[in-house]
Amino acid sequence: MDISYIREFVMLAECGSFSEAAARLFISQSSISKHIQALEKELGMPLFNRTTRSIRLSEAGALYLPYAKKLAALCMDSEIALDDLKHRSSTSLTIAVMQHPQYYDMAKYITGFREAYPELTFSMVEADELVLYEMFQKKTVNIFPTYSNFAGAGDYTFMPMEKSAVVALLRRDHPCAAAGRVTLEQLGEERLLLPSRGGSVSALIKAAFRRAGVVPQVVYEGSSIGCIDLVKAGMGVSLHAREFAAALAEDPDVRCVELEPSISFVYGLGHRPPAELTHAEQLYLSYMKQFERK
Repeated sequence: MDISYIREFVMLAECGSFSEAAARLFISQSSISKHIQALEKELGMPLFNRTTRSIRLSEAGALYLPYAKKLAALCMDSEIALDDLKHRSSTSLTIAVMQHPQYYDMAKYITGFREAYPELTFSMVEADELVLYEMFQKKTVNIFPTYSNFAGAGDYTFMPMEKSAVVALLRRDHPCAAAGRVTLEQLGEERLLLPSRGGSVSALIKAAFRRAGVVPQVVYEGSSIGCIDLVKAGMGVSLHAREFAAALAEDPDVRCVELEPSISFVYGLGHRPPAELTHAEQLYLSYMKQFERK
């Protein structure tokens, strides 16, 4: 017995019209008519009383309808369960990385995961934290890099991995470049170049200035790489994560200076409950947990 014929019978019984049932099922009226006739032949009894103007369930049809609904529902449930198993058993994985994945050792982690599970196939998608969170909400990705203070925290489980801090990047001839530290009050007189607008690090920086009673003169919020050229041109002081500054350690034109007071933050991964992850995603999460910050 073709389960699709049973579904068509249920739809026709609910609609009471071949044309409406065919439209809802996206098939032709002639097809649904042939399928109902085939089902009636197999059951050995007419399911509908037909006239030129209408169709109504026969006595047999009325008796069969609740069983047909159960069969259709059970079949749908089984298909959903199998699709879920297929999804959870998948050996493919999309790894989300934040812009500039060399920071926070993400490139090292991903390389290590690839070496540990060479049988898996994966691709990577890179975007800023806001776009990655949107992808998580749409279930395009189920694990994504984020910060502990991210505005969307609470919609996912956060696994802390790295603790970092914000530092100031100055041109080498800046008066504060030779100092070990620079205060937020001193930076209140500077033009500031910050990370991407709306991001967690940028929000932390602005909050720290508010607590210090200083109004920052923000002239740029955007690409980490782009702001370095502005620093070198004397356009302002850049505030960024320490890991970003470490990548510039050999640049003779830029100096890294600690902030006072310190602006620290925690970086890690946001993820869905393990039961909602595919097999490959569970392996990735398990691998990353060995680097979890306790």
